[in-house]
Parts: sequence; C-alpha cells; structure tokens
Amino acid sequence: MNDIIRTQNLCKHYKETIALDNVSLHIPRGAIYGLIGNNGAGKTTLMRILSNLQSPSSGTVVKSENIKIGAIIETPALYPTLSAKGNLKYQLKICGCPSKEVKSKIVELLELVHLKDTRKLVMNYSLGMRQRLALAMALVGNPQFLILDEPLNGLDPEGIKDVRAIIAKLNEEYGVTIMISSHILSELQKVANHYGFLKNGVLIQEFSSSEIADTDLETFYFKNFL
Repeated sequence: MNDIIRTQNLCKHYKETIALDNVSLHIPRGAIYGLIGNNGAGKTTLMRILSNLQSPSSGTVVKSENIKIGAIIETPALYPTLSAKGNLKYQLKICGCPSKEVKSKIVELLELVHLKDTRKLVMNYSLGMRQRLALAMALVGNPQFLILDEPLNGLDPEGIKDVRAIIAKLNEEYGVTIMISSHILSELQKVANHYGFLKNGVLIQEFSSSEIADTDLETFYFKNFL
C-alpha cells in the first residue's frame, strides 16, 4: 500500500463529547504529515489512537504490515532521576535490545538528536534537552512511523531549528514517515509536505504542499478554515 497508515470513518466519543467524527485520513509512506487544528480539535486523540494508546469508538485504522510506531504524545515519559543514558538503557532493555548492542545504540541515538551533557539527571534538563531525549526514546525501536504531538512547544528559536533539522534528517536519511502537530504554522510549513486540517473532530481537508504552491500556510489556514 502507498499509505503507511490510514483511517476509515474513525470516531471517538467521551460520553456526550464527540472528539473525532468519521475521520478518514491517508498518510503516504515517506511523508511528513502536518496535523493542524485548534485546541480541542481532536489532534491528540487521533494521535493516541494511531499510536495504540487508545481505542476508537468506531471505525478502523489500517496500517502497513508489521509497521513499528514511535510516539511523543503530550508530556514525554522520561525518568527524572536518571540521566539520558540511563533512560535510554532502560528503554532499550524493555524493547529487547541485546545487551552487547545497548552501549553503541545509546551513542547512536544521542548523536542523532544532538544531545550533549548526558550525565546530568533529566530533572535538571532544559525543555529543549527533554525534547531531544524524548525523540531519542521514541526512536529506540527503529520505527518506520513517528508521531510527534507539539514537539516545538515552548522551545526557543535555536531549539526549534534543531528539532526541525532532526525531523528532516529522520525523514530524508532514515526514511521515517512522520506525523507532526504544531500551532507554529510557519515552522510546520518548513518541514511538512502533506497536511490535514481538523476542526471540532472533523477532518476538513487533506492536501500536499504542492497544492498550495507559494501560499503561506498560515494565510491559507485563516482564509479557508476559520
């Protein structure tokens, strides 16, 4: 299949609240898919379902066979009293990495996300360092599909630039398909090549970057979806 993952009439209800309403999306293999919508649009709910952290009320998720998924959803799950190496070592063991490969894998992941000062405990990390470590943790299982929920939130300009570069590298050099949500549309446009707009749990439209040509994504969003 050309889509690494797609949904068919996906719905999620919480008592009287409809979080997702018949969402049918398509994420092409090799894409960086920007998921856009206001707070409460259903982005995080959709990402949790795609990453197997939640079940839909109805509808289906169709995935490529044997696909491995990595995810950072909401607050990264890190162990504050461990170092970066300690966090990664623990995660690698959970994922069944052979003991003789753990050390080299840790070095590889830390280099990939440009994380330094790795002896410091995570409780003393800046937000940017936490985001880099969370990315490394999400990559432990060598995922083909990576889900990133607001990875640019709270980062300074340098941190945003670094995370953006890491996302591009994962996609271009490692072939990872990525879904990313962000309220910073100008930054999202620099990395994404496919988009989906959610509003009140409804997928309004999907399109590729080529379809908006030279149009500014933020201008396009405010003109068509508000």
